[in-house]
Amino acid sequence: MIFGAEGFARVEGVGEKAMLGRTAVFLDLFVFDANMRVSVPVERALERGLRPIASAEEIEMIIDNLETATWVSIPWNRDGRLVKDRYAEGGLEAMLEVLGSLIELAGIKKLNDAQRTLLERARRALILETAAALAVDEDEAGERIDAVLGAAAVV
Repeated sequence: MIFGAEGFARVEGVGEKAMLGRTAVFLDLFVFDANMRVSVPVERALERGLRPIASAEEIEMIIDNLETATWVSIPWNRDGRLVKDRYAEGGLEAMLEVLGSLIELAGIKKLNDAQRTLLERARRALILETAAALAVDEDEAGERIDAVLGAAAVV
């Protein structure tokens, strides 16, 4: 599974828990990049972008679209909230929109530290999901994604 902006997660359990006077279904997840276990209500997990890993067909379509895409930058205000919020949605479209926006911005000016960090995080997430979906190693997926994204994406 992909758990929003946190990345790859393994569902380790599902159960009901009482909290604040109500009972809810919780997912117990292990988030790989953070090396942590979390317990999240199912509703909240879905709001935070919990989704299955993309299929090979979806990844191939994304790679094809990346080669021909034109990007429209998401405005980067003082703290980058709009871009960070879009990335936090966790969906493939959101990740690609953030990647494209930051690549477009990098073509205009030098990215600041927060922008470079978010670009690298989104790039890595796409590489990891590509590797998992296509059953290839991370290096091969990285080469393929970097070839499509170009030099601006390699920070």
